[in-house]
Amino acid sequence: MKLTRQYFDIKDVVFGKRCSLSEGVLTINKEELKSQVSDLFKAIEDIDFEIVKPGENARIIHLLDTIQPMFKIAGNGMQYSGFFGTPFTVGDGTTNLLKGFTVMESAALPWDESSASSGLLYPRDAIMDMTGPIAGFTPFSQTINLVILYKLAEGKSSIEYDENIRMIGVKVSTYLAQLTKDVEPDDKELFSIDDINPELPNVVLVWQCQNQGPYSNTYLYGESIDNLVPTLLNPNEMLDGCVVSGNYVWPAFKVPTYLHVNHPILLELYKNHGKTINFRGVIFCRSHQPTNWHKQRCASFNVKLAQYLGANGLVMAWEGGGNACVDGMLTIQTAEKNGIKASTITFEFGGEDGTEGILLVDDVPEADAIISGGSIEKHYLLPDVDRVVGGDSLRLNKESGGFFPPSDKAIEFDTTTQLYLGGNQAGAGKNFAESY
Repeated sequence: MKLTRQYFDIKDVVFGKRCSLSEGVLTINKEELKSQVSDLFKAIEDIDFEIVKPGENARIIHLLDTIQPMFKIAGNGMQYSGFFGTPFTVGDGTTNLLKGFTVMESAALPWDESSASSGLLYPRDAIMDMTGPIAGFTPFSQTINLVILYKLAEGKSSIEYDENIRMIGVKVSTYLAQLTKDVEPDDKELFSIDDINPELPNVVLVWQCQNQGPYSNTYLYGESIDNLVPTLLNPNEMLDGCVVSGNYVWPAFKVPTYLHVNHPILLELYKNHGKTINFRGVIFCRSHQPTNWHKQRCASFNVKLAQYLGANGLVMAWEGGGNACVDGMLTIQTAEKNGIKASTITFEFGGEDGTEGILLVDDVPEADAIISGGSIEKHYLLPDVDRVVGGDSLRLNKESGGFFPPSDKAIEFDTTTQLYLGGNQAGAGKNFAESY
């Protein structure tokens, strides 16, 4: 399987009379873009768009998914296969990507009990700043972002809101990316793991994603991963968008669709393929298994597939917090007991100075190669900002009755829970921990 990615550098984004791409400038016409998705408005009353650029003293709130705009011009299937067509296997041919540009979704999803998965699994307000102390949590402070602002229709279910928002976001990103069809790319890159060096160790990535119901889900080829047993993916399938995020409940741990498509760990393994390792593939599974019996079953499947691929090493990565960590640690333990070296990256606790209490949610003796993604218990003071995209008020602390401070004013957080990608475990942020 060979995939060529063609990159189109987006130097600026402006609103104009029609949607077009010329000399790196993406022009967007709001009405034209809205007309492409208006037939999808069922749980959505209306949408608007705002552009946010690097260096702006701006804050984005009620942030849901972030999508990589791309358009497949050759090969099987289409970008984000399964959402607007037959779920053919993707990962070969040629796909065009708008580089340095994202499509974001912003909506204040309802907090009422009928629109939430359970008491803890409600859509928490996700906050992202383009400058200041938390800008480095995400790569999106360095990209130009088109934010879709959703006005929700009243009285719809969480499933309806969830589906409508996702489909509109994917279609908007696709429509803009297809503007590249007759434009020469700025760069291109070939991805293939077909050739291997028998002298090098074989390494696999186990990628374990959120699966706890509406607002806390992940989609594989257009279908929720409920009841999924671990399955083998060529990494090119992920680069072509076979995995799409639907997780809005824990902003810190969320892995947006953009990072499934541009997965930092996957790309790092690809970078070393044929040089220091043979990258043999991605074992994709769901986290949040309901019992320890189910967790061990999943771990055993993961390791069985790794053994089938002749893996000498395994990188374990997961989306989520405590429940997901237990799943991941069992995979590490099972791998090590079967002669496969395993490593992982995870957030840690440790209080404000990193030394308090238990650092990890869960651990096993075999987990002796752990990379820290930083503490989620560090305190952060967000400053005043000049501009807020998404709303006038934050929505915080539902469990204690709700707190709704103005969104443009300074505010201090004693954890990174509300901060977009503040505890991300896909290797995207700039947080790390150092012993000294």
